[in-house]
Amino acid sequence: MSEFVIETGQYAYHVQFSANRRSVVLQVKQGLVTVKAPLGYPLQDVKNIVAAKHAWVMRHIDNYPAQQAPQWLANRQLPLLDDRLSLSLQKSKTSSVQLDDKHLVVNVSSRVQDKRFDLVAQTLIKNWYKQHAVDWFSSRTAYWKQKMNLTVNDIVIGDWKSRWGYCRQDGELGFNWRLLMAPAVIADYVVVHELSHIKHMNHSPLFWQLVQHYYPEHRSAKHWLRKNHYQLML
Repeated sequence: MSEFVIETGQYAYHVQFSANRRSVVLQVKQGLVTVKAPLGYPLQDVKNIVAAKHAWVMRHIDNYPAQQAPQWLANRQLPLLDDRLSLSLQKSKTSSVQLDDKHLVVNVSSRVQDKRFDLVAQTLIKNWYKQHAVDWFSSRTAYWKQKMNLTVNDIVIGDWKSRWGYCRQDGELGFNWRLLMAPAVIADYVVVHELSHIKHMNHSPLFWQLVQHYYPEHRSAKHWLRKNHYQLML
């Protein structure tokens, strides 16, 4: 899946292209505008659809009330594996996210309405985490699959509230980007857990024996996730 942020005179909207999608959907949720389109769909056609629905989009944006700033915004800090990042939010000509050492700078387009500033900043940060997750999980999966002598066909980064990862029979692995807000050893456990499903597509004793062999601390990692999962919500 690929994503773009398009600026207009009054708001920014996010375009998501997916190979699994067959039609175009325009939605406004919590004041955020998103377009979901099939992979290969012309970007100019997406812009034309949004332009044609401009009045409808503005009605939905204006009807959404300003929200209280979330805790992560009030604290001006975000976790990234074993690090904590200081956070700066500012208005700029265009929207972007930049990491300078351990300082995350989030630029929100000056075209964004003030009452939507926090929500747009949150979306930008989520997208930044997702991109970072692609690199991190690709690297850790490459390390562990060699160590475990396994083959992986593809890696997918997801945004789920109820699961940390998955393994399909065709060798596709999925990981929740929110794991980058956990310590590295916890995210590593999920990599080993899902890789172990390539050999055992269940949670049988043989499965847990394999996990135990490569990650002896799996019980403490599972306990940490159960106890602290609420901290991994952005």
